[in-house]
Amino acid sequence: MRWLLISVTVLAVAYVAHFCFCSLLLLGVFEKVYNQSPGLCRIIDVNGSEDIVLLPNEHALISSGLRDVKPSDIVQFVPPRDGKILLFDFNKPEKNVTELHLLPSEGFDLKAFNPHGLSYWHDQNTGQIFLYVVTHLVDGEAVEVFEYLSDESALKHVKQIRHQLINAPNDVEAVGHDMFYVTNDHYFDSAMMRLVESYLQLQKATVVFHDGVRNETQLVARDLKFPNGVSTSPDHRYVYVVVGTAMELNIYERNENDNTLQLIQVINLASHCDNIFTQPDGGDLWLACHPRIIDMAWHIHRDTNHQTGSRVLRLRLGNENFGKGLRFPDFEIIQIYSNDGSELQGSSVAVFHRGNMLVGTALHRLLYCEVKSLDAWHMTHLV
Repeated sequence: MRWLLISVTVLAVAYVAHFCFCSLLLLGVFEKVYNQSPGLCRIIDVNGSEDIVLLPNEHALISSGLRDVKPSDIVQFVPPRDGKILLFDFNKPEKNVTELHLLPSEGFDLKAFNPHGLSYWHDQNTGQIFLYVVTHLVDGEAVEVFEYLSDESALKHVKQIRHQLINAPNDVEAVGHDMFYVTNDHYFDSAMMRLVESYLQLQKATVVFHDGVRNETQLVARDLKFPNGVSTSPDHRYVYVVVGTAMELNIYERNENDNTLQLIQVINLASHCDNIFTQPDGGDLWLACHPRIIDMAWHIHRDTNHQTGSRVLRLRLGNENFGKGLRFPDFEIIQIYSNDGSELQGSSVAVFHRGNMLVGTALHRLLYCEVKSLDAWHMTHLV
């Protein structure tokens, strides 16, 4: 009996020690962050730039002013700020950003607007562009739908979409008119339980698909650790989901008949990544990441002045084939940008267009860079 008790105690201590050590690794406690730029960069002063989409007319739309709406005694949240959608024109980068006018409609509360993830759908028949925006409200979560009026530099509110399955939305990816995927980065609703879910690394979060044409919403992926950014291949055949806490990218094959997802590959990113931008020409993925997630957590939840680093990765999937049991057996990850926070804090999205890059942050500023080389630093190469 004594030896059994000793054995159980040793195993318990070993398990706790292993869990703590792995947690420290995941938090990035031991990681050193180096400064690296792909070319000349300059800062654009904004009040957060959490997500960015690149439109066919070379306009980039940016969500700004993200704030938390569920304060508690456990965590000190981001101070109040105004939710905005900003415009950056890659044809006229010297003009920096301008704010789009949000045209009111019945049921849309401009003061409550709290934009997070973005996506758009271009209707080829009518030429209309619809913007889908994740918004966090005091009375729940929603996806706001706008029509982008380019000539008026405005967004016309169309409608608000809510559903019980869209309970903790982070990012959205449109694949049709009123058809989109949403990542729920948590399973629980309360601030306390979300904290528990995060620190115990529970695999309970989900990905949801909403079909506005059929008025259906369904779970398409579950048991995930903090799914964050979501994007698709240019032909919408594959769906990419960043699983933040696991530091992985899940690649799913999409069933176009019912929009369900089949997991076909998992890629280790060796970094806590946020949003994904899929390059329209070629399909390369651009990921903005957090080198030390412990600093990012403190930056968001405790002190926005706490310095946290930034990182941008470019993922090239290579040619699709079925060797070695993988759909994309040949891929490489290239680090394009890295900063310890002295220039840019908390990178959340990176958009590349014709040799230039725009990097957004959750709560900090915006960065515009000339990209002189796309082969800055090879991190991973699997053949």
